[in-house]
Amino acid sequence: MSDVSETSAGGNAIPTETENLARSVVTAEADPSEMTEFAVLPKAAYTTEEYLQVENRRLFSVSWMFATFARHVSEPGDVVPVTVQGVPLFVVRDEEGTLKAFHNVCSHRGSQLVCEMQKERKTIVCPYHAWTYNLKGELSWTKHFAGVNATDLPDRQQNKLGLKEVAVAQWLDFVFVNFSAMPESFAQQISELEQRWADYDLSSMTYGSSMRYDFDANWKLIVENFLESYHVPFIHQTLNTYSPFSERYQIQLSDRLLGIGQGRYQPEPLHGKRLPSWPMRDGKENIKAEYFSVYPTFLIGVMPDHLFAWVLEPVSAGKTVEHLHFYFVGEEGAHAEKFAPHRAQTLENWKQVNDEDWEIIQRMQAGMQSPAFPHPLLSRHMERNINAFQTLIRTHVGLPGPAATTLVS
Repeated sequence: MSDVSETSAGGNAIPTETENLARSVVTAEADPSEMTEFAVLPKAAYTTEEYLQVENRRLFSVSWMFATFARHVSEPGDVVPVTVQGVPLFVVRDEEGTLKAFHNVCSHRGSQLVCEMQKERKTIVCPYHAWTYNLKGELSWTKHFAGVNATDLPDRQQNKLGLKEVAVAQWLDFVFVNFSAMPESFAQQISELEQRWADYDLSSMTYGSSMRYDFDANWKLIVENFLESYHVPFIHQTLNTYSPFSERYQIQLSDRLLGIGQGRYQPEPLHGKRLPSWPMRDGKENIKAEYFSVYPTFLIGVMPDHLFAWVLEPVSAGKTVEHLHFYFVGEEGAHAEKFAPHRAQTLENWKQVNDEDWEIIQRMQAGMQSPAFPHPLLSRHMERNINAFQTLIRTHVGLPGPAATTLVS
């Protein structure tokens, strides 16, 4: 299991909300008897732009959000531009090998600094007036600013005119950023999942391929669908043959790590062969699968022979882009020609599952527009994860409109 590394932002990162965003910690599944069948969030939380704007301010701006892949910034001088929640950033590996993230904007006139991936950079140079920054974000050169051929830094305020840093963390092949000036530790947030998957040797995970889905639906409906298996025998009848609904269980490692596990995940072999499996540190054969929502918008799962990471990009209250990335065991599992049919079958299986989810999730979003649907309901037994997810959203964001919500039984 790869270690988590993270870097704190400088003092110029976007400040947190002044409200107290206290977090609870859930270490076990909720008792069904303590859960109301009425959903914690009303449908307005899924359908109004006003609620998404509050999520941007109170949730996304203080959460760890996926930014890019560690493999793209693996060497000193690697630079990758990214956009996170509409904010242009770039991630860089400095000359000492430290991962850093900065707002992608020059302190002079606001030009975007980096527009494409770059390798072996020693400096970041603005294309407009050649203001130059080192890879630690410090302003180092402003030729002609004080006159022709003069290199004096403006008002000797170079310390204040450096790049604005953002907190960054790396886990496995994934790089996350946090706009808060005092972010919570990503290592602490992910620690329970690291411990749970400690027997998996994921050091050989190798990127295979990606997919994209454009949903006419709110991002939370996608997470909620991911967190329950109630729908599997009805929507995913093929999946249910090799990932049985009856063998699935809900998991709550913490309030930020909710998931589903299953005791058997074993598609049929092709030509008598299976994809290479993850080495297990205890030496035992593994046929189970687990997947988790890493709050708020990152979804990850490990199967016996592959791993997926899905990233949600909220676009509007009713539109979300989902990016799906798949990893296999070593170069052989990810690229060997002899396993090409196996990879193709694995990806086709996931495409079928996601096609089915894509349709039904959009139907839910459309149905929420109806005045005949006053409030979602949840099963105390089958949808406890959704209750926990909604409770955390409400803790951070609140309720849309008046605090009181009328429930119709």
